[in-house]
Amino acid sequence: MAEDKLKALTQRVFDTQEEERGRVARELHDSISQILVGVRYTLELARRRQATGDTRAGDSLNSSIEHLNGAIQEVRRISRDLRPGVLDDLGLGPALQAMAEEFGTRTGIKVNFETNPFRNRLDQDSKIALFRIAQEALTNVERHSGATEVTMLVRGTKTGAVLRIEDNGRGRPATRAETPGLGLRNMAERMERLDGTLRILSTSSGLMIEAQVPLSHMLTPTSNTPNKKPPAQETKATA
Repeated sequence: MAEDKLKALTQRVFDTQEEERGRVARELHDSISQILVGVRYTLELARRRQATGDTRAGDSLNSSIEHLNGAIQEVRRISRDLRPGVLDDLGLGPALQAMAEEFGTRTGIKVNFETNPFRNRLDQDSKIALFRIAQEALTNVERHSGATEVTMLVRGTKTGAVLRIEDNGRGRPATRAETPGLGLRNMAERMERLDGTLRILSTSSGLMIEAQVPLSHMLTPTSNTPNKKPPAQETKATA
């Protein structure tokens, strides 16, 4: 049984890797590639206009610059999705807030973000797991829910940390109730590796996903800040 479980887990790792490669490939093809094709077209147009003395050559160059700026923003977005720097630099709360703001701007879905400061920081594995769960949950909201509003909550508790994401969409389809999709399985496995829990509740008013990380993954201030600073220089720690 242990060998079968290990084989299944290994296969799941391979499946997840392939899914992520496919997602990045689609992102590059559908966004970056299309933008760069547009840049090439406007540059060629600018060259033709310049060769014939057309005064609109400058307009074509300006359009090329705008397209290149769009490509730069897309590269940054893809890079942020793969590994957000704010997660390492500022912690889980700011990283989730940035994700929520970007999601709301891009999709037009209203996101209500709520958090409270953590007295102790989460360890790295927990921060990554909760960030990826939030990322997967918002992806599902965008693709399947038909929701117009999402509430994301992350906070520390006496027993650890909790992330809760609720939407006002159509809930989970009945045909998928017994066989969870790849995204939901990824969430469950992340929590299982941390000895945490994952709850998924589908109602007529939408879908709620709640991930809880146990207290054992909360670092003490001394273990998180090995080089002590004078009290006046210490900053407030967030998750």
